[in-house]
Amino acid sequence: MYWIKKIDFIKEIISYNSTITEADARAVLSVLNDRVKHFVNLGYKVELPFGWMFNKANGTVAKLNEGFMPGSSNHRITTVFKFKDDAADEMIKNAAYRQAGSGYVLIPVIKEMYSVLKNGKESDILEFDSGSMLRIKGKNVSFDADDEVQGVFLVASDKTEIRVASYNRIGSSIIEAYIPSGIDAGNYEVKLVTKPGTERYEKCVSSVTVTVTA
Repeated sequence: MYWIKKIDFIKEIISYNSTITEADARAVLSVLNDRVKHFVNLGYKVELPFGWMFNKANGTVAKLNEGFMPGSSNHRITTVFKFKDDAADEMIKNAAYRQAGSGYVLIPVIKEMYSVLKNGKESDILEFDSGSMLRIKGKNVSFDADDEVQGVFLVASDKTEIRVASYNRIGSSIIEAYIPSGIDAGNYEVKLVTKPGTERYEKCVSSVTVTVTA
């Protein structure tokens, strides 16, 4: 199995938290890369949020008094990564995939939706006026806002679609979209369209509707 689209972690980090700059993200990842290699090389078992990384020695000897000599015979030092059980379970739970010819594509999934109050808190009451913020949480929800085919769409009962043009955040697991001005009051389905591959678009429609009041 392989993914058609690579993930730019720098972009995802700064999109996930708007207070982190690109320079901050690059610096932290650079330090993490250096320190993990350093301590694994010294023989430590390094704990990361989702697992442990460490070196492991393998090989056999003909006599008990023979020493371990990396590179000779079948003596080898290999680097091992062991996932934490909860991290591995989270990665495979509700994993999005679809067979598509010779490969797989990432399918967007809308899991939760909230209105964002003026104090920044989330509300389960999905009622919006023009300019208020809709927060969408899910998997593989990132998209290219410059492509008019992609994005968040509000679908009226007569199937008229209104594309959201203004966003506060576009990340792989969270979208913050502003309700367009001039939209008619009523109930709307929320449709998300992404383009994870080079040729096809993927969409997801939430089973929960939102209400625009003005």
